[in-house]
Amino acid sequence: MTNEADRLLKQGISQYQTSQFEDALQSWQQALSLYRASQDLRREGAALGNLGAAYQSLGDLPRAIACFQQHLSVAQQIQDYKGQGNALKNLRNTYRAMGDDIKAIEYQQQQLAMLRELLLAAKADDFTASAKMLGLNPAEDFAGANLSGVNLSSVNLRGADLHGANLSDTNLSLADLSRAYLAHANLNSADLKMADLSRSNLSGACLAHATLSNANLRDADLSSANLSGADLRCLLPRVNLSGANLSGANLCSAYLVSASLSGADLSGAFLQDADLSSADLSGANLQDADLSRTELNDAKVENAQFSCALKLSQQMKRDLQQRGAICNS
Repeated sequence: MTNEADRLLKQGISQYQTSQFEDALQSWQQALSLYRASQDLRREGAALGNLGAAYQSLGDLPRAIACFQQHLSVAQQIQDYKGQGNALKNLRNTYRAMGDDIKAIEYQQQQLAMLRELLLAAKADDFTASAKMLGLNPAEDFAGANLSGVNLSSVNLRGADLHGANLSDTNLSLADLSRAYLAHANLNSADLKMADLSRSNLSGACLAHATLSNANLRDADLSSANLSGADLRCLLPRVNLSGANLSGANLCSAYLVSASLSGADLSGAFLQDADLSSADLSGANLQDADLSRTELNDAKVENAQFSCALKLSQQMKRDLQQRGAICNS
Protein backbone atom coordinates (compact mmCIF):
# COMPACT_ATOMS: atom_id res chain seq x y z
CA MET A 1 0.00 0.00 0.00
CA THR A 2 2.79 2.40 0.95
CA ASN A 3 4.76 1.59 -2.19
CA GLU A 4 1.76 2.39 -4.36
CA ALA A 5 1.15 5.62 -2.46
CA ASP A 6 4.80 6.61 -2.92
CA ARG A 7 4.51 5.88 -6.66
CA LEU A 8 1.43 8.07 -6.90
CA LEU A 9 3.14 10.84 -4.94
CA LYS A 10 6.14 10.85 -7.32
CA GLN A 11 3.82 10.61 -10.31
CA GLY A 12 1.95 13.68 -9.10
CA ILE A 13 5.22 15.59 -8.73
CA SER A 14 6.17 14.80 -12.35
CA GLN A 15 2.72 15.86 -13.54
CA TYR A 16 2.84 19.06 -11.50
CA GLN A 17 6.26 19.97 -12.87
CA THR A 18 4.85 19.75 -16.42
CA SER A 19 1.83 21.90 -15.47
CA GLN A 20 -0.60 18.94 -15.53
CA PHE A 21 -2.27 20.26 -12.40
CA GLU A 22 -5.55 18.34 -12.67
CA ASP A 23 -3.70 15.04 -13.16
CA ALA A 24 -1.35 15.85 -10.27
CA LEU A 25 -4.35 16.61 -8.10
CA GLN A 26 -5.88 13.19 -8.80
CA SER A 27 -2.58 11.36 -8.15
CA TRP A 28 -2.06 13.13 -4.82
CA GLN A 29 -5.66 12.56 -3.73
CA GLN A 30 -5.20 8.82 -4.29
CA ALA A 31 -1.85 8.87 -2.47
CA LEU A 32 -3.44 10.75 0.44
CA SER A 33 -6.17 8.11 0.80
CA LEU A 34 -3.57 5.32 0.94
CA TYR A 35 -1.38 7.15 3.46
CA ARG A 36 -4.39 7.75 5.69
CA ALA A 37 -5.36 4.08 5.45
CA SER A 38 -1.85 3.07 6.57
CA GLN A 39 -1.79 5.85 9.23
CA ASP A 40 1.45 7.26 7.85
CA LEU A 41 1.10 10.79 9.20
CA ARG A 42 4.40 12.16 7.89
CA ARG A 43 3.63 11.17 4.30
CA GLU A 44 0.01 12.24 4.78
CA GLY A 45 1.29 15.71 5.61
CA ALA A 46 3.47 15.78 2.48
CA ALA A 47 0.52 14.76 0.31
CA LEU A 48 -1.67 17.47 1.87
CA GLY A 49 1.01 20.08 1.18
CA ASN A 50 1.23 18.97 -2.44
CA LEU A 51 -2.55 19.00 -2.81
CA GLY A 52 -2.62 22.56 -1.50
CA ALA A 53 -0.04 23.56 -4.10
CA ALA A 54 -2.14 21.94 -6.86
CA TYR A 55 -5.30 23.77 -5.78
CA GLN A 56 -3.31 26.98 -5.58
CA SER A 57 -2.05 26.51 -9.15
CA LEU A 58 -5.62 25.88 -10.28
CA GLY A 59 -6.74 29.12 -8.65
CA ASP A 60 -8.84 27.42 -5.93
CA LEU A 61 -7.35 29.27 -2.98
CA PRO A 62 -10.00 28.32 -0.34
CA ARG A 63 -9.31 24.60 -0.95
CA ALA A 64 -5.58 25.27 -0.98
CA ILE A 65 -5.90 26.89 2.45
CA ALA A 66 -7.93 23.94 3.75
CA CYS A 67 -5.16 21.53 2.66
CA PHE A 68 -2.39 23.66 4.15
CA GLN A 69 -4.27 23.92 7.45
CA GLN A 70 -4.68 20.13 7.54
CA HIS A 71 -0.97 19.77 6.77
CA LEU A 72 -0.17 22.10 9.68
CA SER A 73 -2.37 20.08 12.03
CA VAL A 74 -0.76 16.77 11.04
CA ALA A 75 2.76 18.22 11.32
CA GLN A 76 1.98 19.53 14.80
CA GLN A 77 0.77 16.09 15.88
CA ILE A 78 4.10 14.46 15.03
CA GLN A 79 6.29 17.48 15.91
CA ASP A 80 7.48 17.78 12.34
CA TYR A 81 9.02 21.27 12.51
CA LYS A 82 9.94 21.43 8.85
CA GLY A 83 6.41 20.39 7.90
CA GLN A 84 4.93 23.02 10.22
CA GLY A 85 7.19 25.67 8.74
CA ASN A 86 6.25 24.75 5.16
CA ALA A 87 2.53 24.72 6.01
CA LEU A 88 2.76 28.12 7.71
CA LYS A 89 4.74 29.56 4.80
CA ASN A 90 2.16 28.25 2.31
CA LEU A 91 -0.70 29.66 4.38
CA ARG A 92 1.08 33.00 4.62
CA ASN A 93 1.70 33.19 0.87
CA THR A 94 -1.83 32.10 -0.02
CA TYR A 95 -3.47 34.68 2.23
CA ARG A 96 -1.14 37.32 0.82
CA ALA A 97 -2.21 36.30 -2.70
CA MET A 98 -5.81 36.81 -1.53
CA GLY A 99 -4.93 40.30 -0.30
CA ASP A 100 -5.38 39.38 3.37
CA ASP A 101 -2.15 40.80 4.82
CA ILE A 102 -3.42 40.54 8.40
CA LYS A 103 -3.75 36.74 8.18
CA ALA A 104 -0.45 36.52 6.29
CA ILE A 105 1.35 38.36 9.11
CA GLU A 106 -0.38 36.15 11.68
CA TYR A 107 1.13 33.02 10.13
CA GLN A 108 4.52 34.72 9.77
CA GLN A 109 4.46 35.49 13.49
CA GLN A 110 3.76 31.81 14.18
CA GLN A 111 6.85 30.89 12.16
CA LEU A 112 8.96 33.37 14.13
CA ALA A 113 7.58 32.11 17.45
CA MET A 114 8.53 28.56 16.45
CA LEU A 115 12.05 29.65 15.56
CA ARG A 116 12.53 31.39 18.90
CA GLU A 117 11.12 28.39 20.76
CA LEU A 118 13.48 25.98 18.98
CA LEU A 119 16.53 28.13 19.66
CA LEU A 120 15.71 28.83 23.30
CA ALA A 121 14.94 25.16 23.96
CA ALA A 122 18.28 24.20 22.36
CA LYS A 123 16.45 22.01 19.84
CA ALA A 124 18.40 23.82 17.13
CA ASP A 125 21.76 25.60 17.14
CA ASP A 126 22.09 26.92 13.59
CA PHE A 127 19.97 30.05 13.33
CA THR A 128 20.11 30.42 9.54
CA ALA A 129 19.46 26.74 8.85
CA SER A 130 16.59 26.69 11.36
CA ALA A 131 15.04 29.80 9.84
CA LYS A 132 15.17 28.30 6.35
CA MET A 133 13.78 25.00 7.63
CA LEU A 134 10.76 26.91 8.90
CA GLY A 135 10.31 28.71 5.59
CA LEU A 136 11.71 32.04 6.79
CA ASN A 137 13.95 34.31 4.78
CA PRO A 138 16.55 35.87 7.12
CA ALA A 139 16.90 38.87 4.82
CA GLU A 140 13.19 39.76 4.81
CA ASP A 141 11.12 38.09 7.52
CA PHE A 142 12.49 39.38 10.84
CA ALA A 143 11.12 42.92 10.95
CA GLY A 144 9.31 43.26 14.27
CA ALA A 145 10.33 39.75 15.33
CA ASN A 146 10.77 38.76 18.96
CA LEU A 147 14.24 37.21 19.15
CA SER A 148 15.01 38.31 22.69
CA GLY A 149 17.43 36.12 24.59
CA VAL A 150 18.34 34.03 21.54
CA ASN A 151 21.92 33.02 20.77
CA LEU A 152 22.77 34.61 17.40
CA SER A 153 26.52 34.53 17.87
CA SER A 154 28.43 34.55 14.56
CA VAL A 155 25.19 34.52 12.54
CA ASN A 156 25.15 36.15 9.10
CA LEU A 157 22.40 38.79 8.94
CA ARG A 158 24.13 41.04 6.44
CA GLY A 159 21.58 43.41 4.92
CA ALA A 160 18.71 41.87 6.92
CA ASP A 161 15.56 43.85 7.69
CA LEU A 162 15.27 43.82 11.50
CA HIS A 163 13.55 47.14 12.04
CA GLY A 164 11.46 47.16 15.20
CA ALA A 165 12.72 43.70 16.20
CA ASN A 166 13.10 42.74 19.85
CA LEU A 167 16.72 41.65 20.29
CA SER A 168 17.07 42.52 23.97
CA ASP A 169 19.51 40.29 25.88
CA THR A 170 20.38 38.59 22.58
CA ASN A 171 23.89 37.27 21.97
CA LEU A 172 25.04 38.81 18.67
CA SER A 173 28.76 38.62 19.34
CA LEU A 174 30.76 38.21 16.12
CA ALA A 175 27.53 38.49 14.08
CA ASP A 176 27.61 40.07 10.63
CA LEU A 177 24.98 42.83 10.69
CA SER A 178 26.66 45.03 8.12
CA ARG A 179 24.16 47.09 6.13
CA ALA A 180 21.33 45.64 8.25
CA TYR A 181 18.22 47.74 8.85
CA LEU A 182 17.74 47.91 12.63
CA ALA A 183 15.89 51.20 12.99
CA HIS A 184 13.88 51.30 16.25
CA ALA A 185 14.98 47.78 17.16
CA ASN A 186 15.25 46.90 20.85
CA LEU A 187 18.82 45.79 21.58
CA ASN A 188 18.71 46.59 25.27
CA SER A 189 21.54 44.74 27.07
CA ALA A 190 22.38 42.82 23.88
CA ASP A 191 25.86 41.35 23.46
CA LEU A 192 27.37 42.75 20.25
CA LYS A 193 31.04 42.18 21.01
CA MET A 194 33.10 42.13 17.80
CA ALA A 195 29.94 42.30 15.67
CA ASP A 196 30.13 43.90 12.24
CA LEU A 197 27.59 46.73 12.17
CA SER A 198 29.29 48.78 9.48
CA ARG A 199 26.86 50.84 7.39
CA SER A 200 23.91 49.42 9.35
CA ASN A 201 20.87 51.57 10.12
CA LEU A 202 20.26 51.70 13.89
CA SER A 203 18.52 55.06 13.98
CA GLY A 204 16.20 55.30 16.95
CA ALA A 205 17.24 51.86 18.20
CA CYS A 206 17.44 51.07 21.91
CA LEU A 207 20.95 49.90 22.80
CA ALA A 208 20.93 50.89 26.46
CA HIS A 209 23.58 48.92 28.37
CA ALA A 210 24.44 46.95 25.21
CA THR A 211 27.97 45.57 24.89
CA LEU A 212 29.62 46.76 21.67
CA SER A 213 33.29 46.42 22.64
CA ASN A 214 35.49 45.82 19.59
CA ALA A 215 32.46 46.01 17.28
CA ASN A 216 32.74 47.64 13.86
CA LEU A 217 30.31 50.58 13.60
CA ARG A 218 32.09 52.30 10.73
CA ASP A 219 29.66 54.59 8.82
CA ALA A 220 26.67 53.25 10.81
CA ASP A 221 23.58 55.38 11.44
CA LEU A 222 22.83 55.58 15.17
CA SER A 223 21.07 58.92 15.08
CA SER A 224 18.65 59.38 17.99
CA ALA A 225 19.55 55.92 19.31
CA ASN A 226 19.53 55.20 23.05
CA LEU A 227 23.05 54.09 24.00
CA SER A 228 22.96 55.11 27.65
CA GLY A 229 25.34 53.01 29.69
CA ALA A 230 26.48 51.10 26.60
CA ASP A 231 30.01 49.75 26.16
CA LEU A 232 31.22 51.48 23.00
CA ARG A 233 34.94 50.84 23.13
CA CYS A 234 35.07 50.17 19.42
CA LEU A 235 35.56 51.49 15.89
CA LEU A 236 33.19 54.39 15.19
CA PRO A 237 34.70 56.41 12.34
CA ARG A 238 32.16 58.57 10.52
CA VAL A 239 29.35 57.08 12.60
CA ASN A 240 26.17 59.16 12.84
CA LEU A 241 25.35 59.63 16.53
CA SER A 242 23.55 62.94 16.15
CA GLY A 243 20.87 63.33 18.79
CA ALA A 244 21.82 60.02 20.39
CA ASN A 245 21.63 59.38 24.13
CA LEU A 246 25.15 58.39 25.22
CA SER A 247 24.84 59.36 28.86
CA GLY A 248 27.11 57.22 31.00
CA ALA A 249 28.37 55.32 27.96
CA ASN A 250 31.85 53.82 28.00
CA LEU A 251 33.76 55.32 25.07
CA CYS A 252 37.25 54.82 26.47
CA SER A 253 39.76 54.67 23.60
CA ALA A 254 36.88 54.73 21.10
CA TYR A 255 37.82 55.76 17.56
CA LEU A 256 35.33 58.52 16.64
CA VAL A 257 37.25 60.35 13.92
CA SER A 258 34.90 62.46 11.76
CA ALA A 259 31.87 61.12 13.68
CA SER A 260 28.68 63.17 13.88
CA LEU A 261 27.70 63.79 17.51
CA SER A 262 25.77 67.00 17.05
CA GLY A 263 23.11 67.39 19.70
CA ALA A 264 24.12 64.11 21.36
CA ASP A 265 23.84 63.62 25.12
CA LEU A 266 27.29 62.58 26.37
CA SER A 267 26.73 63.64 29.97
CA GLY A 268 28.71 61.47 32.34
CA ALA A 269 30.23 59.52 29.45
CA PHE A 270 33.70 58.01 29.75
CA LEU A 271 35.85 59.39 26.94
CA GLN A 272 39.34 58.73 28.28
CA ASP A 273 41.83 58.33 25.41
CA ALA A 274 39.02 58.58 22.85
CA ASP A 275 39.86 60.06 19.45
CA LEU A 276 37.30 62.71 18.44
CA SER A 277 39.45 64.38 15.80
CA SER A 278 37.31 66.24 13.24
CA ALA A 279 34.15 65.02 14.95
CA ASP A 280 31.03 67.22 14.96
CA LEU A 281 30.13 67.95 18.61
CA SER A 282 28.11 71.07 17.94
CA GLY A 283 25.32 71.43 20.49
CA ALA A 284 26.35 68.22 22.28
CA ASN A 285 26.07 67.85 26.05
CA LEU A 286 29.36 66.74 27.65
CA GLN A 287 28.63 67.81 31.21
CA ASP A 288 30.42 65.62 33.76
CA ALA A 289 32.02 63.61 30.96
CA ASP A 290 35.50 62.25 31.64
CA LEU A 291 37.78 63.78 28.98
CA SER A 292 41.14 62.49 30.20
CA ARG A 293 43.56 62.55 27.27
CA THR A 294 40.65 62.90 24.81
CA GLU A 295 41.73 64.01 21.33
CA LEU A 296 39.61 66.95 20.11
CA ASN A 297 41.75 68.30 17.28
CA ASP A 298 39.67 70.05 14.62
CA ALA A 299 36.43 68.95 16.31
CA LYS A 300 33.41 71.24 15.80
CA VAL A 301 32.32 72.37 19.27
CA GLU A 302 29.98 75.33 18.66
CA ASN A 303 27.50 75.52 21.55
CA ALA A 304 28.74 72.20 22.93
CA GLN A 305 28.28 72.04 26.70
CA PHE A 306 31.53 71.16 28.54
CA SER A 307 30.48 72.46 31.95
CA CYS A 308 31.87 70.36 34.81
CA ALA A 309 33.64 68.07 32.34
CA LEU A 310 36.34 66.09 34.14
CA LYS A 311 40.10 66.27 33.50
CA LEU A 312 39.77 69.27 31.18
CA SER A 313 42.80 71.55 31.50
CA GLN A 314 42.44 75.33 31.71
CA GLN A 315 44.30 75.65 28.42
CA MET A 316 41.88 73.22 26.77
CA LYS A 317 38.90 75.11 28.21
CA ARG A 318 40.18 78.37 26.76
CA ASP A 319 40.78 76.72 23.40
CA LEU A 320 37.31 75.21 23.35
CA GLN A 321 35.69 78.52 24.33
CA GLN A 322 37.49 80.26 21.49
CA ARG A 323 35.95 77.67 19.17
CA GLY A 324 32.44 78.36 20.46
CA ALA A 325 32.06 75.81 23.25
CA ILE A 326 30.43 76.51 26.64
CA CYS A 327 32.88 75.70 29.44
CA ASN A 328 31.42 77.26 32.59
CA SER A 329 32.70 75.46 35.69
